[in-house]
Amino acid sequence: MHIVHTEADGGKGGQPLRIINESLGMIQRGHQVTILCPETAPLHALARNAGLAVVTMPLKRKNLKNLQLLRRWMRDNRKSIDVINSHNSSDTWLVALANLTLSNPVPLVRTRHASGVPRDNWTTRWLFRKACSHIVTTGEALRLQVANIGVPMSQSTSVPSGVDTLRFHPADKHEARDHCGLSQEDFWLGVVSHLRPNKGHSVLLRALAAIDNPHIKLAIVGEGPHKATLEQEIVNLGLQQRVLMAGHRSDPERWFPAFDIALSPSHDMEGLPQGVLQSLASRIATIATDAGGTGDAVINGQTGILIAQRDEKALHDAIVKLYDDAGMRETLAQQGYDYLCSHFTRECMLDAMENVFSDAAQRSRSR
Repeated sequence: MHIVHTEADGGKGGQPLRIINESLGMIQRGHQVTILCPETAPLHALARNAGLAVVTMPLKRKNLKNLQLLRRWMRDNRKSIDVINSHNSSDTWLVALANLTLSNPVPLVRTRHASGVPRDNWTTRWLFRKACSHIVTTGEALRLQVANIGVPMSQSTSVPSGVDTLRFHPADKHEARDHCGLSQEDFWLGVVSHLRPNKGHSVLLRALAAIDNPHIKLAIVGEGPHKATLEQEIVNLGLQQRVLMAGHRSDPERWFPAFDIALSPSHDMEGLPQGVLQSLASRIATIATDAGGTGDAVINGQTGILIAQRDEKALHDAIVKLYDDAGMRETLAQQGYDYLCSHFTRECMLDAMENVFSDAAQRSRSR
């Protein structure tokens, strides 16, 4: 198959990484992949650096000029395209409208990465139910949101972003701490994510400050616009000796094994956060909030501890509980790892997306 991905702008978070990871996997399986996105989208440079075929296309605005440019490209390449997978609202609309003007429209699959509730109006219902062949969500909770505006369950599939278990896997804690420069004798909490307000770092810092134990420390891995605010909060809370701001790291797979507990305190519009899946794949006890589709992977008391969003006390209590109970940490880490390996690997994702794409293409050819 020739699979075309379109993206208006998915920022620097999990969405472009999902597209790249999935695209590389499809190419390994013998498929052709092309990515259409604006040059200003982070995906543009990331995809080119990954060796993927990228076409610069203005998709950020729904206007006549952008529609004409996209339509012309789709018309000129229609014979070689099997399916288009859109990832944002703007590019989905542009593909859908271009399809209305083509004698042989391209089957359109829409992937929803975030848990923002879709608008329940006739235009959105037309887009999702009629213009799109299939809707993919990155979590079951997101799939139910789509069902609530009338999309049949048979027309949607939850496909979480799978983890590459060759990259993220259990490793020796002592060696990992040496690599990361973390003290061997302390109890390390870790959070790996983009630094923006809704990722919940501030809630986590307040929860940590309420734990009167200098040996419980926190490593924050990532960069983002909230960095300066977090640095000031660390000073205000007197946590300078207990919190490491590690910045962006190109090797997060070397950091997860160094943690005693990995955390995802997000209250963002998540699908299923990659950091959560990566911690499970690294066989680390995980505490996460119930943001978006996180509960698909973190089943409370079985594969991790799941708490309410913005609940500082619940986060504090969960950390203390796992600190005090090494046996529970070990059990949750193992059960989380086992569950990840059977449900959320890169191969699981590729199998599911391959089925979605081939079904959409087959239905188009049989019309």
